[in-house]
Amino acid sequence: VPALAAAAPAGGALPEAFVAYGHYAGLVLATGGMAAQRALIKEGMTEAEFDRFAAATVTAAAGLTTVAATGAARAAAYGKGWEFYAHEPLFWAKMALTGVLVASSAFPSLAVARRALAKARAGPAPDPFAPALVNRLERVVNAELLAVASIPLAASLMARGVLYAPGLPWVAGALPAAAATLGFGARYAREALTWPASDGLGPPAGAPAAGRDAAVASHDNKL
Repeated sequence: VPALAAAAPAGGALPEAFVAYGHYAGLVLATGGMAAQRALIKEGMTEAEFDRFAAATVTAAAGLTTVAATGAARAAAYGKGWEFYAHEPLFWAKMALTGVLVASSAFPSLAVARRALAKARAGPAPDPFAPALVNRLERVVNAELLAVASIPLAASLMARGVLYAPGLPWVAGALPAAAATLGFGARYAREALTWPASDGLGPPAGAPAAGRDAAVASHDNKL
């Protein structure tokens, strides 16, 4: 492990402590939100149950945003310093896992947003989530929980310099991580935005035709 790993943080010990605390708190918040999502999602949810699922989704998104922001600050100015992280393959593996985690969270977040918008429109509330959508949400959240469980292991190994490679160009680690984040992000966002409105993301089947057609046309125009 290079000597710079033991160097004092360039930004100061107190700011580093708060950034580190925010990083860990964000991870706990995100994990709690995702665990709540997994416990709450089911077929035939009532409106009150959907509201709780929506709150868990917002909590998970807030936690992941905090993790990403504080993680960027730690890599740039705190922790072991950029010169260490840039040449550590496990750092880039952790970035890829975090990126995929954030990207996959787009599916439940956008699904909740679509249903919330449908609820806000005049007319009857949307039907509960259809079984196919519930099944997809369960699988996405399961994958998120698996990814978030892997991140601390990657971080622990990384901090100890496992696989550290001084000759590794940072681009060789950054490009796969960026590709995974953008690729999965586009995939999950498109899937959530194009999922059939009739599965609980738009006006119910019994809604007046005019209102239902207007809602579908509005959605298609946004796409």
